[in-house]
Amino acid sequence: MQVSSTTNQYQALQTEQKPVTLPIAPKEPTYSNKEIYEASQGNLIRGNNGLELTPQGELNVNNAKNAKSTETEQAAQAQKDAERGVAVDYLNASSKQSQVEIYLAVATDGKYESNTKATADVIETLRDVQKQNDAVQAYATYQENQAQGKPALY
Repeated sequence: MQVSSTTNQYQALQTEQKPVTLPIAPKEPTYSNKEIYEASQGNLIRGNNGLELTPQGELNVNNAKNAKSTETEQAAQAQKDAERGVAVDYLNASSKQSQVEIYLAVATDGKYESNTKATADVIETLRDVQKQNDAVQAYATYQENQAQGKPALY
């Protein structure tokens, strides 16, 4: 049996292997409560469980939510008003058309036929929208009264 004088690959790897050193993560800077408070413009402080909102911060968040909610409600109301305006314009045009048809039918001794079903549907839709708007307004008044601490009116 012959023994080779050269080292095998495993032995060569063992002799050349160096220990691996992991880079040390940099320390996160620690900020004082005053620095956090000033940087957040009075909205945050360091609490037991990390960063917490101050009462002013909570108020600011609630005000931002209310402003966005109001903006959304106003956009929805503007859309409803636009739709209602289209319906009113349709009724106006339909009414003028009906008046002309009646006049022509009387003048020519003809028979008057109108699309009163479509007009009635539009009027009913406008009434439904008005009921919804009244309900939304009542709820908004209720929320305002609750926010001001006034008792609910029953």
